[in-house]
Amino acid sequence: LPEPNRPLSGATRGGNQAEHSRPLPTLLSVAVDPPPPPPTTTMGCLLALTDDLIADILIRLPSPADLARASASCGPLRRVVTSPRFLRRVRSLHAPPPLGVYVPDAAAGFFPALPPNPAARPARALALAADFSFAFLPAPARAWLVRDRRDGRFLLDRAAPAGSTAFTEVAVCDPLSRRCLLLPPIPDALAASVDNPYLQRGGDDGGLQSRSNEIFLASRGNDDRGEELPFAVIWMACCRGKLVAFSFCSGSREWSALSPPVHHALSMRRVMGVRLGQRNHAHGCFYWMITLTRRWLVLDTRKMEFSILDISPVLAGRSMMFSNQITTLESGEGRTTVVVSDLFRADKRCVLYFYSFMHFSDRWQLLNKITLPEEWGDRFRGIIGAFEGCLYIKLDHPKQNLGDPVEQNVTYFWFDLKTMQVGRFTEISSATVNEAYLYTGFPPSLSLPSV
Repeated sequence: LPEPNRPLSGATRGGNQAEHSRPLPTLLSVAVDPPPPPPTTTMGCLLALTDDLIADILIRLPSPADLARASASCGPLRRVVTSPRFLRRVRSLHAPPPLGVYVPDAAAGFFPALPPNPAARPARALALAADFSFAFLPAPARAWLVRDRRDGRFLLDRAAPAGSTAFTEVAVCDPLSRRCLLLPPIPDALAASVDNPYLQRGGDDGGLQSRSNEIFLASRGNDDRGEELPFAVIWMACCRGKLVAFSFCSGSREWSALSPPVHHALSMRRVMGVRLGQRNHAHGCFYWMITLTRRWLVLDTRKMEFSILDISPVLAGRSMMFSNQITTLESGEGRTTVVVSDLFRADKRCVLYFYSFMHFSDRWQLLNKITLPEEWGDRFRGIIGAFEGCLYIKLDHPKQNLGDPVEQNVTYFWFDLKTMQVGRFTEISSATVNEAYLYTGFPPSLSLPSV
């Protein structure tokens, strides 16, 4: 602008020289619009949004990795992403991939997924961040036995001071946050119904490994309003002529009695026909194969009710010697898929039959029949889980390695049911693996304490 009171030099084309020679008003007298506000920052925009609106935006990100990057950008986003309520919404949309295999009897405990599996990197992070030795439990840590795992939680117990192999001290813990919850003992009024239970695991010497009970974890819904995902602990024991069961709810922190079926419905001979440690699970229901029969014992944890399911039509003509020949898997829309492994064939091959049902009373539909690779015939030891159309299968070492203890490894493979592709998931350098759990969850950056 020209200096105050100084005329403009020259005239515009077609303009009046006299008009432009008039002095201009001073700058102080010029009417000027107020200056525009400064640019709004990202933080300012976030502060104007509620946590619910931010959550509705973030839940549309395509992958958990994108959520991890978003949570690292600023405090408000991290507060929303790391809330238990939001993480449960994420899990309902993005099923947590398997990160490895947990073997209670092995010294290492957790065996992460191996490259080139996409889960190898977060699996290594989990192995470094979590304490799978459970040293944070009340001492001595070696006295605790891992009994089950579900939803990132682990269930352990140890012999009570009185030396009972049935009524043990029970703890639910999270190895990632190193938090634990010690359950109260079963009340005497309930414990009185347990009479000389049969051993379920360990020897007859009553040592630290002996147990006359079977305990396991069960989910109790997916309440989006609560801060913690509720859970239940089921306690079961086989006594002479009867089956006894109790449940502990994390909400009420109390034990209650369940009503199993009468013993004559469980077995042709005695209640020992139920191997409690060998169970399957799908959509809130647990299944046990009843020995010497073609029936299942079923516990629906949504109603906390037992029932008997006859599965003889689908097992006709097949030799069923082991409980791991039947695996239940969760399917979409609430359906349950049952995988029946036909092992004892003349051609030495392993054939998988896939059935599906919605309700117990439904007629099972045969979905597919798949013959596993020929070299797996003598090595197949069961299915430990499934994820996005892939089965995770346990294979023993090849027969040619029987004389070499170094090469007696147990290998877990993934098997894509659509493409028929096979890949190694993880490997355990051990000649014998009696029990293993497929570990699923998010990497540590997206995990919170679950106890």
